[in-house]
Amino acid sequence: MAVYTSINASDLSEWFKKFKFKDFVDFKGISSGVTNSNFVIFMNHSNYILTIFEHNSIEELPFYVDLMTYLSKENFLCPRPIEDNSGQALAILKEKPALMVSFLDGTEIAIRDSKSCYSVGKYLAKLHLTTNNFPQSNKNTRGLSWMSDIYLNLKKYLSLEDQKLIELEINYHKNIDKVELPEGIIHGDLFRDNVLFLNDNVSGFIDFYYACNDRFIYDIAIAMNDWCIDEDGKINNLMYQEFIKGYQSERELTDNEQKYLNEALRLAALRFWLSRLDDFHNMKEGEITSTKDPNHFKEILIDRHIVRNYAN
Repeated sequence: MAVYTSINASDLSEWFKKFKFKDFVDFKGISSGVTNSNFVIFMNHSNYILTIFEHNSIEELPFYVDLMTYLSKENFLCPRPIEDNSGQALAILKEKPALMVSFLDGTEIAIRDSKSCYSVGKYLAKLHLTTNNFPQSNKNTRGLSWMSDIYLNLKKYLSLEDQKLIELEINYHKNIDKVELPEGIIHGDLFRDNVLFLNDNVSGFIDFYYACNDRFIYDIAIAMNDWCIDEDGKINNLMYQEFIKGYQSERELTDNEQKYLNEALRLAALRFWLSRLDDFHNMKEGEITSTKDPNHFKEILIDRHIVRNYAN
């Protein structure tokens, strides 16, 4: 989340004519994240989140809207897309696709611990199970082919050491056996800033705009690389164990998933190292932006090369 597209109260007042809202009060840009422009919309009786999509055409977005609508109807805690007077959730604002969703109570937790890891693992399993009957699918646009392409674009900025590490890792994942791993719809970006807590309980998952079809164990690894770590990026054994316990309280991992988890942790680290390198070297101009340190995931990737039995 960030703000690249500037809006004002007049823009919003005109846009809200498409909806039933007549009690618009104020708005505020959200600075966290790096992909889209996001705002909190304050109404007299309710608040909402407005997203202006910076890189997607309106034709690319119905999957995410339909997925959140489906999950909300299944009582999964996530933002609910708000439809306008014509029954459409997506519309054009400032010549870009825009979507307004419900505002969820809760905040990002400041300090992760074993209890929060258990809760996030449990609710991630619920997501994987809840989407079993969702009829749509969506290709992972940040898979290995994307990693290979973005690396070639970034190569000129990188040291020979980093080039070698990335090339070896991409080739490794192209060649390892990943058959018979359960797949379905994954969140794809379940970092701490995409999970809300209220009274020590998960109150919602947000930011579903990387949701796609992929292996469940990969989604677990993405989350664990942010949730189950110490400050130096190394896996915290207790938080790791509790995350897995929480997940398996809802959905049992297969033997193959457990065997492949370390490879999934490596792949997830590579994916986010490359995306942060891209954000860093191709920084977008914006009114309110935040750029995250790419080396954080480089160090995580290096650490995950050491195969450990984290459960012990």
